[in-house]
Amino acid sequence: METCAVNTLERILRDYGPEHLRSVLITIVETTNNKRQLVAPVIWAVSDILLAHPSWFGGELLDAFDEIDLAGLHDLAKANRRAAQPLQVLSTMLFERLRSRFKVEVQEKLI
Repeated sequence: METCAVNTLERILRDYGPEHLRSVLITIVETTNNKRQLVAPVIWAVSDILLAHPSWFGGELLDAFDEIDLAGLHDLAKANRRAAQPLQVLSTMLFERLRSRFKVEVQEKLI
């Protein structure tokens, strides 16, 4: 379990602190089949989810990530990079997979 995303890890540590970085790393490396996903877009996407929804961190989130294939999601996100940056795509895909588990309702706006 090594990463070339040292700058990403240092920036998250500097900007959000050691506890947040620890939560991000645990979410990735302590879940099934995701140990090799210490790449910048995945790390940032998990960080973004935990920043937006800090109460989600814990056993329920780790159980949910056991069922998420981060490598597959990252590949999908990269396939559409001409339309959207992989980080934003990954964050959105993770939110979509987690929101029902954490009972987040998306309200539609009438235009």
